[in-house]
Parts: sequence; C-alpha cells; structure tokens
Amino acid sequence: MTTVFHITLRPILILSKCIGLIDISYIVEPTGLLDRNSVNSTIHGLLEIARMIILMACTFIYFYQFDQELHILQIIYVVKFWFIIVAARISTIWIIKFINGIIEFDRKTTPLSTNLMNPNRSWTKRRWETIYISLCAYFIGYKFLHIFFWPVQIENIVLLATHSIFTIPYVMDYVVTISSCFFLQNLYVRFQTLNDFWKCLPVDLDAVPGQWTHIEIVDLMENTRLLHSELCDLLKMFSLGYGPLLLGFFTSSYIGLLISVYYIVNKETFFSSSANAWEHILPLIIHLQILMFLMSIIVFVSFINEKRLQMISYLRLYRISNLHLDKKRQIKMFMNQISVCDSDQISAFGFFNINLNLVTIILVLLMSGIITLIQMKDHPMMLKFNNDTKSFFLKIYTTKYD
Repeated sequence: MTTVFHITLRPILILSKCIGLIDISYIVEPTGLLDRNSVNSTIHGLLEIARMIILMACTFIYFYQFDQELHILQIIYVVKFWFIIVAARISTIWIIKFINGIIEFDRKTTPLSTNLMNPNRSWTKRRWETIYISLCAYFIGYKFLHIFFWPVQIENIVLLATHSIFTIPYVMDYVVTISSCFFLQNLYVRFQTLNDFWKCLPVDLDAVPGQWTHIEIVDLMENTRLLHSELCDLLKMFSLGYGPLLLGFFTSSYIGLLISVYYIVNKETFFSSSANAWEHILPLIIHLQILMFLMSIIVFVSFINEKRLQMISYLRLYRISNLHLDKKRQIKMFMNQISVCDSDQISAFGFFNINLNLVTIILVLLMSGIITLIQMKDHPMMLKFNNDTKSFFLKIYTTKYD
C-alpha cells in the first residue's frame, strides 16, 4: 500500500543513493518495506562499486589538481565528505530499520486514525517538493555566483564535478540536512498523532453512552501506550542510524564556522583589499546557511521533545484515585514508560544530545575557539596555516588575484 510517507520518501532515497549514504540495492518491496533487491543484486553491486570508484576518483583529482601539492583546507573538506559517507554506510542497517519501523507504525495507526477521524498531519508531497526545488535553486544559484565572482580553473567536466562536491556550498550539507529534517518531521507528526488519540478520549475517562464504552476507552489507552513505546524505539533507531552522520555534520560545521570567522577577523591576510560588495556578502550568506541548517535540525528535535512532554501533561490532569482499576493501571504504566523513555534523547552517536542547549554550547565553543586562534596568530603553526590557506586561495582563484 502506497502511503504519504512512501511518496515523500522517494526523493530522499534517490538523493541518499546518489551521494552514497544508502546502498543502491535497497528498494521499496511490494510489501511496502525497504529491503535489498535480490533479483538484480549483481547489477546493483556493480553500480555500487562504480559509484564509489567515481567518488574516489573525484577525491583523487581534487587532492592532486595543484601540481601534487596538498593543502590543509583540501584535507578538511575531503575528510568531512568521506567521514559522513563512511558513517552512513556503517549505520545503514539502522537507517533501514528506522524507515521500515515508521512504515510499520503507520500500518498500526491508520485504522485508529480512520475510526477516530483524526486529520493526517504529514506534510504533503507538494510541500516537500517546494522545499527540495527551493534548496536546489539556491544551491545552483550560489554556485554560479561563486564562479562568477571567483573564477575557478575548470578545464573539463571532471574538475567541475569535483568542485561541485568539495567546494562551497557543500552538497553533503544539503543531503544530511534535508534527510535529517525529513525523518525528524515525520517523527514529530507521529507523536502529534498519539496526542490526537489521547485528546479523543472523553473527559475524566468516563464512559459516554452511545459513544464510548469502558472497554473502548481502556483499549485506546493501551494502544496509545504501546504505540508510544514503539515510537520511542524509533527515536533510538534514528540516533543509531543518523547519529554518526549528525556527529560528522555538526563537528565539521563547527570547524567550518570557526575557520570562516577566523578568515573574517584576518581577512587582510587571505584576501585582496579590492573587493566589491558581493565578495563580502556571499561568504556571509554561506555562514548563515550553515547556521540555518544546524538550527533546522535542532528546532525539529525540540518540536519532538515538546510533543513528548505534552503527553505527560495529559496524563497528569487525571485524578488517578477516582479512576477505574483498569484505567488507573494504564496511566501508571504509561507514566513509568514515559519516565524511562525521557532518558533517551536524540544524540550525535552519544557524544552530545541534540536540543536547544546545543545552540548555547556551539556559541560558547565558537567564541572560545576564535579567541584562542587570535591569541595564537603569531605561533609558527598558525603562520604555516595562514600561508597554506593563502596559497590555496591563490591557486583556485587565479583569475581573481592575477
């Protein structure tokens, strides 16, 4: 059965497969679940090998396009790209389990939503397409502006491909952000669905003649509790599957912001003084883009946490002592279950939890890092970094600095 989730999932799968985050052999089976295609396994295996060879070839070309000379920034860009790919491939099984878990969850909630006439809160295909097209247009537009104001030595289509992957704005940032926000939004919607179920129950959980019987109320309470437990397990799967990717993404984004702010503070060291307004605006745009991507993920996670807390507020409204024993048992079990699940936060592979507190942590680390770099500006290591970076920019943007 094709659902809204299946329809909106397809672009994410295609994007992830193209960049290398998910094995090409995984397809949506007739059962509706994601699984390896055993029929064309040889063809998919060859395509998988071909894609990795192409990415490795692009990496090799990008590394050695400057007369066999390596630069620190090149290493940073490439390590960031491959760290996310390797992390994704290691946790592919958990990503697939997470996707299939959402599909199974929808199969269980659809009959309940239909009977209770709850609205479908999932974002439509049109809304997701609008987001994809907007981001794609922004990406292409920024690339053209970047090439226009900072002409790059591009001799053939292979060099164009390498610069599209390894120079700003980075393709990997878009893929990780879009896919993460997509799955987080779907988790948020499903927590909201459970809250909708609970709001359908009568006030004080008393039976209503002709509408709600005692057994129907207890059954819905139990189903909601079990679905909530299943949804908390999906949160764990998301952390296991996307946690390593988010660790690489947040870490590399922090390093990028740190280096970028250092460039701004020491711009006379790296860039020509004869720069027009656009040459100042474009770098600021890319910094804002990185912040927006980070904030998008953090905000979606905060929305999920908010919906999880909303369920607790519903349960605390009831006077348990006045309820029937069956209802009292369900609420106590639900409260215990929620208290256990609250300890499971979406994290970057366990290194740090992703929530609104992370914004403050990033800002503090960014300020302390900038102060440290400024204090060390005369250190031989920093002088070498400055010279290496300036040499890197001069070789890429030769037209600009001739």
